[in-house]
Amino acid sequence: AFAPTFEVLLVARFAQGLMAGAPIIARAMVRDVASGTEGARLMTLLGAILTIAAMFAPVLGSGLLILFSWRASFWALTALALVFLAYTLLSLPETTGRRRPERFSFRFVASAGRFLLTTRAFVVPMLAGSLTFGGYVSLLSTGAIVAEARYGISPETFGALFALAALVNTCGAFTARALLKDRSLRQVGTIALTVLGLAAILHGVLLATDPGLQLFWGAVCLYVLAFGMILPTAMAAALEPAGEMPGFAASIMGAVQMAIATGAAAIASALYDGSHLSISLSMAGFGLAAVTVVALGRLSDRR
Repeated sequence: AFAPTFEVLLVARFAQGLMAGAPIIARAMVRDVASGTEGARLMTLLGAILTIAAMFAPVLGSGLLILFSWRASFWALTALALVFLAYTLLSLPETTGRRRPERFSFRFVASAGRFLLTTRAFVVPMLAGSLTFGGYVSLLSTGAIVAEARYGISPETFGALFALAALVNTCGAFTARALLKDRSLRQVGTIALTVLGLAAILHGVLLATDPGLQLFWGAVCLYVLAFGMILPTAMAAALEPAGEMPGFAASIMGAVQMAIATGAAAIASALYDGSHLSISLSMAGFGLAAVTVVALGRLSDRR
């Protein structure tokens, strides 16, 4: 908030990014207290909260920008951080009673990393969730400019469109949570992947057409519906074989997810040509890649 130049702001934002381990810790804490279907239900709740926050964040940010200045957003983040810090210190219980300082070593990282990255039950859901997220990132990176350049949607109106997509995403998370009451994690994953496959095919068809806003955004919403179902269930499935190292497993998942997201954003930006192509091609490609990874994984399981 005190940054005097844009360069200082970038450096401070980089430092802020280094503190982004909180979601990783949250996922590990879920695995500490629950596993299997119950763990997946908790993960879907985390996913729903995340998308609800994403739905309100642009509105809150725009309001602060109109009423004050860009610095107000960072003061708001500071206030939230202090609230979360106080809650963590005063009310949040410890979810694991064991301290393991020996794990803060390269030997542990190497052996645990080798185990996880050669375990199909961890790698397949991790890649499925990360690839699905890659398609969603194309919406985050080029959605606003596509809506404005191709469909003449103002930034204010796009906020409402994005809120609709976020609401559908939340519905996906709650749908997965409801299905997990009487279905296994694998069965819910199959349903979610079916929706993702249909969304990817629809976006593939749109590549050969010039869709109107209603059809295009409907296809986007179908993809984010699948994304809301897949991400939390995939994370829960990937943490199952992690055993007593959920924190390390969650950190690997977070790193892979962010790496794929970075590449997806770069691809979507490079593909942008003023049309819907960048989003549809990304969602078709990453969606089909996620479905293929799971299909190959299950085929290997049968063999």
